Amino acid sequence: MRRIEISLKDEERKRLEEISSVGVCQVRPLQRAQVLLALDKGIADYQIAEVLNIERTRIWRTRQRYLEGGLNAALYDQARPGRPRQYDDIAEAEIVALACSKPPSGASQWSLPLLTEMARCQSQTLKQVSQETVRQVLKKKRCKPWLKEMWCIGQLTPQYRHRMYGLLELYQHRYNRDEPVVCVDEKSKQLLAPKQPDIPLKPGQTRKVDYEYERKGTRNLFVAVEPLAGWRQVQVTCHRKKADFVGFIRQLLQGRYRHAKKVHLVVDNLNTHFAKVFVDILGQKRAQKLLSRIEFHYTPKHGSWLNMAEIEIGILDKQCLNGKIATETELVAQVKAWKTRRNRHRKTIEWKFTRRDADKKLGRHYVV
Repeated sequence: MRRIEISLKDEERKRLEEISSVGVCQVRPLQRAQVLLALDKGIADYQIAEVLNIERTRIWRTRQRYLEGGLNAALYDQARPGRPRQYDDIAEAEIVALACSKPPSGASQWSLPLLTEMARCQSQTLKQVSQETVRQVLKKKRCKPWLKEMWCIGQLTPQYRHRMYGLLELYQHRYNRDEPVVCVDEKSKQLLAPKQPDIPLKPGQTRKVDYEYERKGTRNLFVAVEPLAGWRQVQVTCHRKKADFVGFIRQLLQGRYRHAKKVHLVVDNLNTHFAKVFVDILGQKRAQKLLSRIEFHYTPKHGSWLNMAEIEIGILDKQCLNGKIATETELVAQVKAWKTRRNRHRKTIEWKFTRRDADKKLGRHYVV
């Protein structure tokens, strides 16, 4: 059979030389570029096959594709349809519906093996479905039944929005010594005594702690923070009863805030946080004297995130309480040192969430 010669154009030759010289290229286009350059120089097919270590049929195909379709056709393969879909949209919908349903008895959540097993049992169409197919369908539909996130926003009723807007407006006020904004919340801390002493940190060796411990009861921590002043107070108590809360607030008003005309007190809806509790503990006359200087601001139900005391408690928990503390004495000492350091540096809380942000992010949950 007579060999058909090819003659490259100057721009084609230049392009092929660039592909060959760069080297960072897919194997097939690089090899085909070398074949075309060799054919353009008139080198025999058997010599090209020997140098490039390829079959002569590959050289013949490259020549034919160039003659019939040009340079791009010779270098690159045309897109292929690929393997036909084994499962249609209805079958994929069945997999997604199953993943969105409640898992069977004995399983707290779905897994790929469990989904595959149940799909084979429940659907005639999916009797031969593979675990990899189930995985690909879930990935395509962005469905991850084995993951979960905490969710704390319920129906945002008019009452919810009224309280939220009130707090957000309060947080926009500038600092006023006569009317300070004070956020109060509680946290419990379990006292744990390690059974073995820790192995201290050394160069090249992390600190090691024993997993065994002895329970020594729990203590309550009242936390009050004045965000704009950078001041906080923490008190450790044995209980979280009405008398404990009233005593904590009373100390605040008779101590740091004794000259304040009004204290804006931000609290959640715990049953010990209402004015009636002060009357129960102090009596009507003494309670009224204290309550006349307090204006309560309650967070909405499921809206404790609006209380900045939770931010301060989170910092306290991470910086001070993130370890085993065995006794109340040690707990008091640790908390006092942490509080003193924070107050000395006047660590404030910068609240940036506004009413406009609330409407933008939570508007779709509003109930008219």
